Amino acid sequence: MFTPRSKTLSGTLTVDAPVERAFPLFSPLGERLWVPGWDPEVLAPPGAEWEEEMLFRTHDEHGEAVWVITRLDRAAHEVTYHRVEPGRYVARVEVRCTALGEQTAVRTSYRFVGLSEAGNAEIDAMTDEEYAGKMERWAGWIRGAAGRF
Repeated sequence: MFTPRSKTLSGTLTVDAPVERAFPLFSPLGERLWVPGWDPEVLAPPGAEWEEEMLFRTHDEHGEAVWVITRLDRAAHEVTYHRVEPGRYVARVEVRCTALGEQTAVRTSYRFVGLSEAGNAEIDAMTDEEYAGKMERWAGWIRGAAGRF
């Protein structure tokens, strides 16, 4: 009998922009400004840009991922996504932005739950150090795209 494994990884980064400009960078379309190769396909509702229950799809070297925005609180600068990678895992992705004057502190948290033994193995291999490196890459990509937002 299959037993799913889970793991939560969290980290922070700082964006050199006020929270009103930084928070939209973590929307599906806003990430196009700074994530190399990021090209989400909005599935529903048609023409949506960033709203609760929005459904979109992405593709990477592992295949397809389907995303759902399950919570969006613009006033609090918080968003929660659920990402399903069939045959691998489900991830709950939470982003919280906090104003620091002209900068923004961004806290991200990924909770992974395995859907298969292969997914469990991927989750087991994930480390806090690897996630910290991801936050460093994101911060660098955002700095590199600063003129676009």
